[in-house]
Amino acid sequence: MKKLMFTLALSALVTMSVQAQKQMGDEHNIEVSFTPFGGSPIDGSTIKYRNFLEDNRAFRLSLSVSSSNDVHAWYQDAEINEADPVSPQLNINTKSSSFGIAPGYELHFDGMDNLSPYMAFELPITIGNRADTQEFWGPQDINDAGQPDQYVVWNVGNEQGFTRVGFNILFGADYYFSDAIYLGFEAGLGFGKTTFGNHSITTDNLTAFNMEFNNAFSTEAAGSEVAGEFVGQLPFSALDGVIYNEYWPDGAGSDDIYYPWPNHISNNTIGNVFQGALRVGFLFD
Repeated sequence: MKKLMFTLALSALVTMSVQAQKQMGDEHNIEVSFTPFGGSPIDGSTIKYRNFLEDNRAFRLSLSVSSSNDVHAWYQDAEINEADPVSPQLNINTKSSSFGIAPGYELHFDGMDNLSPYMAFELPITIGNRADTQEFWGPQDINDAGQPDQYVVWNVGNEQGFTRVGFNILFGADYYFSDAIYLGFEAGLGFGKTTFGNHSITTDNLTAFNMEFNNAFSTEAAGSEVAGEFVGQLPFSALDGVIYNEYWPDGAGSDDIYYPWPNHISNNTIGNVFQGALRVGFLFD
């Protein structure tokens, strides 16, 4: 039924487009992705703006934003200690975000009355970050070990950022089915480079951290700084228990730092650039 409705709608659009007029110059344009068979037909996570300097030249700028912030309980109340004091609920917080901007330039060809084929050049730049935070319950002083009434909630954080820069050569076309609205597609060849910022591990309670992970039971050992900033990307997932001590060969506290995975520093790519969704846009003065 969904495919039938889409076919009927497409036929109606073709009929309407007989007298449609494409861009003439000096117009502005807002565009989003269109996936008629998907769960969300209109995708506004990436928005493209165009300014037609003339009927065959346009400046373009794409903006994309994504963000997620999830909280999970990995220990319920009283799950660690049922007697007084009752242990608290402990949470894991996972966050990720990215922001992308892609300025570009388009050269349009004659095509037909309703069709505007073009060639475009684009410089996409994306900045992203991911961070996991895991809560623990335990002593914050070496004299409080084994005394739950003195325990506090503290956390360990694990974070990694990245930057991606590219250059795309694109070919596309806009088909106008009215004087202001069009459907289009776009594909091409892209060059890209991704670099990863320093991977870092932090804590909001240094003594509690050293007692938990480094078996520190002296004042000097409990005050040791976290050896937790590494060059390059390391995989981590607090939900799977990989947040700190999995980076050592024999568990936490090993004198020799060991990485079970190579640290990914950068990535260079050359390949196809294809937008799987249709583009739907609106022209205005």
